[in-house]
Amino acid sequence: MERTLKNVNIKPLNHSSYLRLQVLREKFWDADEKLICLVNTSLSDLEAFIPELLSELHVEGLCHGNLSEEEARKILNIFRNTFPVNPLPLGLRHQDRVLCLPSGARLVRSMPVKNALEVNSVVELYFQIEQDSGLNSNKLRAIVDLFSNIIEEPCFDQLRTKEQLGYIVECGPRMTYRVLGYCFSVQSSKYNPCYLHTRINDFVCSLQQLLETLDDETFENHKNCLIAAKLEKDPSLSYETGRYWTQIVDGRYLFGMPKLEAEELKTITKVDVMDWYKTYLRTESSKCRQLAIHVWGSNFNLEEETKMAVQFGTVVGNIQSFKSSSKFYPSLC
Repeated sequence: MERTLKNVNIKPLNHSSYLRLQVLREKFWDADEKLICLVNTSLSDLEAFIPELLSELHVEGLCHGNLSEEEARKILNIFRNTFPVNPLPLGLRHQDRVLCLPSGARLVRSMPVKNALEVNSVVELYFQIEQDSGLNSNKLRAIVDLFSNIIEEPCFDQLRTKEQLGYIVECGPRMTYRVLGYCFSVQSSKYNPCYLHTRINDFVCSLQQLLETLDDETFENHKNCLIAAKLEKDPSLSYETGRYWTQIVDGRYLFGMPKLEAEELKTITKVDVMDWYKTYLRTESSKCRQLAIHVWGSNFNLEEETKMAVQFGTVVGNIQSFKSSSKFYPSLC
C-alpha cells in the first residue's frame, strides 16, 4: 500500500488527472497525507478501528446473471447475518460534492512532476458543463458524445500529427460524480505547459469553423456510428454487470441509458452541436468555465515558468483556502 501511494502520481498524465480531481472534489484525501498516516499506523490501531468501522453500515448490492430472486435474497442475507448492525443513517452516508466553477471561470493549477527525472509535461484543459440531472440530461450527454466523436480525429491530427506537440494527445467527456465536463490533454517532452495550453486554446477556437463546414452526410455518418455503438450488445456478462454497477454507484439507476441516449441522438441536429459548442467551449460565453492543469517536467524551471500562467487566468495556490470560498453542486451520489 505504501508503494502504491508513492506511485499514484508518478506518471505525468495520472498526476494531471489527480490534480484536477483535487481541485474539483470537496472531499479529497491526498496521497501524501495518507502515506504519512500509513507509516505511523500499527496493527493494534487497525484492530481497534475495525469494530468502529463495522458498527453501522449501508450496503448496496447487485445480483446479475442466471439467478432467481430467491437466490439473490439468500446472497443478501449472507451480508445481513454477517454484519448484524444498525443501518447507517442517511445523513451519514458517503456523499461527494463537486466544485461548481463560477461563471466565466479561468483557473490554473501548476505543479512539478513527482519524479525528478521525468522530462514530460502535461496540460489538461477541462471545461465544466452541467450537472447530470433533470429532463435534458440524456440529450446533453448524447450531444457531448457526438461532439467528441466528430472532433476526436481532427484533434489528434492537428495537435499530434501536424504540430507534433507530444506523443499523447487525448480529448473526451469527463463525468465527475454526476457533473459533466469535457477535457483536452497533451503530454510533451519538448514544450512547456504554457505553450501547450496556447495550442489547445487555438484548436478549440478553430472548432467553430470545423463544425460550420461539416457537411450533412458526414454529420449523419457520425450520428449513425455512435448510435450503432450505443446499441451494441455488451461483449461479456462482466462488462454488462460493470455498466449496471456504475449506475448504482452514481446514484442514477438508469440501467437502459445507452438505449435512451441512442434515441436522443436520432433527434440531434448540427445546430444542436454548434449551440452546445458556443455555449460551453467558446470563451465569449458566460457558461464557458475552464480549469487548466499544468504539470511541469523536470527540464523546466517551475518558479520562473509559472509566472507565465497568469495569462491563462486565476492561479489556484492554496487548495483548502480556495475551496472554503467556493460553491459546490448538491450531491447526487
